[in-house]
Amino acid sequence: MTPKRKGTTGEDMGKKDRTKEVDLSTLITYFEIHNRSEQKSPKTVLWYNEVLGMLGDWLAKEGRSTKVGAISELDQRRFILHLQARPGLRGREAASTHTVANRVRALKAFFTWLHQRRYLRENPVAELRVPRTDELLPEPLTPEEIQRLFACLNADTALGARNHAILSLMLDTGLRLNELTSLPEEDVHLEQRYVKPMGKGGKERLIPFGLGCQKSLAHYYHFFRPQPALPHVSRFFLAIDGRPMAKSAINSLFVRLAARSGVERLHPHLLRHTYATYFLLNGGDVFSLQQNLGHTSLEMVRRYVHIASRTAVVKNQSYSPMDRMGLKGVRSNSHAFSTEGFPRHIYPNAGFRRKRQQKGAPPPARASRRAAPGAAPIWPCPRLMRGAYPAESRSSSTSQMEMGSFPSARAKAIMSTTSRLGLRLWPDSSLRR
Repeated sequence: MTPKRKGTTGEDMGKKDRTKEVDLSTLITYFEIHNRSEQKSPKTVLWYNEVLGMLGDWLAKEGRSTKVGAISELDQRRFILHLQARPGLRGREAASTHTVANRVRALKAFFTWLHQRRYLRENPVAELRVPRTDELLPEPLTPEEIQRLFACLNADTALGARNHAILSLMLDTGLRLNELTSLPEEDVHLEQRYVKPMGKGGKERLIPFGLGCQKSLAHYYHFFRPQPALPHVSRFFLAIDGRPMAKSAINSLFVRLAARSGVERLHPHLLRHTYATYFLLNGGDVFSLQQNLGHTSLEMVRRYVHIASRTAVVKNQSYSPMDRMGLKGVRSNSHAFSTEGFPRHIYPNAGFRRKRQQKGAPPPARASRRAAPGAAPIWPCPRLMRGAYPAESRSSSTSQMEMGSFPSARAKAIMSTTSRLGLRLWPDSSLRR
C-alpha cells in the first residue's frame, strides 16, 4: 500500500483553493493578531497595517481584485512604482529610498507569512528584491550652529531651562525622540552622570553624559521641573501643566528653534548624527558608539566613521606645512569650505595685472634672462644645475669640471650649450649652497 503524501489530499487542495478567495483585509487582521501575539512593538504593528492598508487602497483604486490569490508579483511591482512616485516628507517630491525599501520589506514579510501558513500555494514575493537605497551621509551640526541654538534659549525661565536640558541631553547622548519622551525620572542618574533609556526591541542601555549636560539637567530638575499632574506620571521631561511631553511638542520645539536660530535643516534626529560624529572625532571607539546608539550591528555605525574621517580631513587642511611656512611666490589654494585660520582666496596675486592696466600704469617689464652689459652671464635655470656637480672650478671652461655621478648624455648637452653661449655655470658662490 503506497503511503499518502502530506498535503496532496483532496481536502488539503480544497482548503488551499478556498484560501485564495479570502479578502486581503481579513488576512491583514490575522497578521496583526499574529504580530501582537509575538510581542512585537506597537510601532512595528502599526507600520505593517499602514503599508498593507496602502496596498489594499491602491488595488481598489486601480480596479483590481483584493483577493489574496489574485495578487501577483507584477501587481506588487506596480505598487512599488506607485510608492516611489508618492510625495515624501519635509517637502520632498518623492519618498526617500529608505522609506520605499522598508515598505517593500513589510510586503515581503506579509506574503512570506501567508505562504508559511499555507494561505498561498506559491510565494509571490520569492523573487522580489528590496530596491537599492541611496547611501547619503548626514551633515552634522557645526559648533557655530550649536552655539546659535543655545543662544536662542533663556535658561532662567521654566521653558528655557527645560528646552536647554533637552537640547543638551540629545547632543550629549544621541537619544532618539521616542527614547527622550519616554525617559523615566528614576532612569536619569544625575550624580553618576548617565541615563538608562529603553530602546528599540525593549532593550535598555546605559549612556554617560558630561559635566555640562549634568549642570543643565540639574538646573531644570531642581529649579524648574513642575510637579507631576497625576501620581502615575514619572517622565523626566514634563509640560507646564505637569503632564508628559508628547513627540509632537518636541517637534514643534525644533521647528521654532530652526526659525529663530536660522538653522533651517534642524530636526531631532540630526542631533543624534551630530553626537555620533563628534564622539568619534573626540577619540571614542566604534564599539562604544554602537552600544550608546543602541544598534545591534556595526553596519549603521560605519557611516558615522566616514563622516568623522571626512571632517578630520577638512580640519587637517589648516595644518598644511607649506601654508604655515608663508613662502613667497607659492600660490595658496582653498576649497569651497574654509576652516579656521585658512585663507579663502585662491590666488593672492589674481587680478593684479588687470588692476594696473585699469589705472593706466604701464605693465611691469618682464625679467630678462640675459645678463646686463659688463656683468657676468647667469645660467637660465640655476635650480636645474643646483647640486648637479659635487665639485667645480671657478673657471668658465667646462672641461675642468668634475662630473661626479651626473648622467653623461645630459652633461654633454649642458656643456655644449654653455660653451656656445659663453655662460658660466655658477656665477656666484651662493648657488653652490
